Amino acid sequence: MILVVDDDAAMTSALCEVLQQAGYQALSAQSGAEALELIRREAPDLLISDLRMSEMTGHQLQLELQAVRPELPVIIITAFGSIESAVESMKLGAHDFVTKPFSNKELLQVISRTLENRRLRQEVKQLRGELARSYGLANIIAGDPKMAAVLEVVERVADSPATVLITGESGTGKDLLARAIHFSSGRRDESFVPINCAAIPENLIESELFGYARGAFTDARRAKTGLFIAARGGTLFLDEIGEMPLALQSKLLRAIEDKKVRPLGATEEIPADVRIVAATNTDLDRAMENGRFRSDLYYRLATVTITVPPLRERPGDIPLLIKHFLSRACAETGRPLANIDSAAMERLLRYPWPGNARELQNALQRGVILARNNTLTISELPPKVAGRDASPARILSDAVDKRMSLDQLERDYIRAVLETVNGNKTEAANILQIDRKTLYRKLEEPSNGDSTGD
Repeated sequence: MILVVDDDAAMTSALCEVLQQAGYQALSAQSGAEALELIRREAPDLLISDLRMSEMTGHQLQLELQAVRPELPVIIITAFGSIESAVESMKLGAHDFVTKPFSNKELLQVISRTLENRRLRQEVKQLRGELARSYGLANIIAGDPKMAAVLEVVERVADSPATVLITGESGTGKDLLARAIHFSSGRRDESFVPINCAAIPENLIESELFGYARGAFTDARRAKTGLFIAARGGTLFLDEIGEMPLALQSKLLRAIEDKKVRPLGATEEIPADVRIVAATNTDLDRAMENGRFRSDLYYRLATVTITVPPLRERPGDIPLLIKHFLSRACAETGRPLANIDSAAMERLLRYPWPGNARELQNALQRGVILARNNTLTISELPPKVAGRDASPARILSDAVDKRMSLDQLERDYIRAVLETVNGNKTEAANILQIDRKTLYRKLEEPSNGDSTGD
């Protein structure tokens, strides 16, 4: 529905007729006050307003709209076109500006473009709402008091302008907390832009962050927008900040402090109002001592520091994460599981999870894929999780604890190697550097160590 506002009744009548012939539903008003009343009652999708009206000008109507329907797109029409009035209309939120006389085709093109822009904005808003629901604080699992305390800090800092540094081991969910901070803040309707500082070559990371001007270097055939500008108004997430090259750290510090960036090859700085959230799994204190990380950048980033405890220190989260990851794996693979048997659950609860929540998620996804029926058993868990770790340290540790004989230790090691290669005896023999006959013989030897040998 399109609302046309003009104190010239002949003009509104003519415009409404054009709109109706083009397939639009049209309403008309002869004053700004009448238009505001119709906007409250009918909720139109677009407003077309004359600029010069006797009781309320188009600009004044735009100002009134800020309190009623600030998101309503506006097209201003006037016979007194000028650069100044166009700029003023745009400043007040008009989507477009059309000067009389104009053709019906020209007006309909502007209307079509404006409505398409409105549709896209609504889709973006809907998608961001879905992202906020997916990545908000309510979706972070925190059954353990330690993790609940972390979320309390996140909630308190989210809507502040402070930079945040998130520390913790790999796989603890630092990226999820960064997204939760963004989607719980006043910047939630703007972009969340992540960059992994460890994943981009040192010679490219500066152009990724700040962009470059056309001709800045040999292959710069066109200008490139950097991530600081892409995140303008939103949040820039600097993951693995400890891997940031030392030579670039001073430029990053200046960009954060000045809220301006200068693309490579450019002569002027560009405003870049972004909220900075950084994360690292490295010891930045040691990095500063070793001269690999600037202390001034550290203190600028660490206005608020949030440390995510490893999964082994928050056992109360493990049962909840098991349920969550199992449900997700079943949905992704289309293989529903009724339950986890007691032996598998015991291992999942007792395992120390050095890879944290990411390792737990991978273990359950593997289990769902390999499960033979609707129950996940210990045999479907990764060897390390199930207690079948074939690493020399683990084998030797178990042997000492159980006071094994050398013969038993040898057999257990052979069996462990076989499990890691899914029973492939040829591959196991190659790893053990023995032939297949010897492998078979050693597997068949009595378990009490009474074999007579060769």
